[in-house]
Amino acid sequence: MRKAMLNKFSALSCALWMGLSLVSNHAMSAGNKIAYDDAIVSASQFDQDLLAQTAAQDIAMFIPNIRMGDSEKDINSLLGMPYSVEHLDSGIVWDYNVSIPTSAESFMGCQYRLEFGADGLLKSADWRKSVCDLMYRQYIGGSASDNEQRLEVFSLMSDVLFSFNRYQLSDHGLVSLDKFIGQLLERYHNPVVTITGHTDRLGSKEANLNISKLRAREVGSRFLAKGLAKQNVLIKGVGDSSPIVVCADEQKDRALISCLAPNRRVEIEIYETPQ
Repeated sequence: MRKAMLNKFSALSCALWMGLSLVSNHAMSAGNKIAYDDAIVSASQFDQDLLAQTAAQDIAMFIPNIRMGDSEKDINSLLGMPYSVEHLDSGIVWDYNVSIPTSAESFMGCQYRLEFGADGLLKSADWRKSVCDLMYRQYIGGSASDNEQRLEVFSLMSDVLFSFNRYQLSDHGLVSLDKFIGQLLERYHNPVVTITGHTDRLGSKEANLNISKLRAREVGSRFLAKGLAKQNVLIKGVGDSSPIVVCADEQKDRALISCLAPNRRVEIEIYETPQ
């Protein structure tokens, strides 16, 4: 997939994510964890950036050998050391950057997370992105081919689509989103779309999780209205669990709301296998 594909979008579409692009680049340069789900470029270029910054590991072929109950030593012997280790009250989390082949000459950079319990044994393993799980299953099944799989990721600012603290699309947001979706679907035949709602940290965890789900559902309904099959639209909300900016509490209310705006977003992953 070429970077030039994104340039075909109109200025209207670009305005939906322009601000986030600057924020995401700053977060990466500051040395924070790579926020895969905030990529504002085509997947192929994003993967190149990912490799350059974090040295994604060529370990995809060994992941099928992982079993629940494996020890940290077992995993280390299979995959090597993770790029990130996080200590929690309930145990330890290991993160790996994995390069998944998508064709003879291309790949997708994904994050694979392993969680160990207090006893040091593996209790969960999953891909951070649902689309990575799909691509990995196809890779293991031998469906990667010379025809490059298509994947793009976008972050749309919620403040463009919704009024503050609301989940219904605003009139302006509806028009902008429909135009964006129409232009996007013109380039795909039968894609799978994953829509993830995100919020800032203001308000309760429960309320944020709820509104993130409702906003994702609203955006998903517009894909359905454009003719995409229901089984091809995956919807989820994650509340304030994946911020891309951190703002000081000392700011006055209006300034704090403005500072946290990039965290209020709806992420869209659109993916299609070769025909």
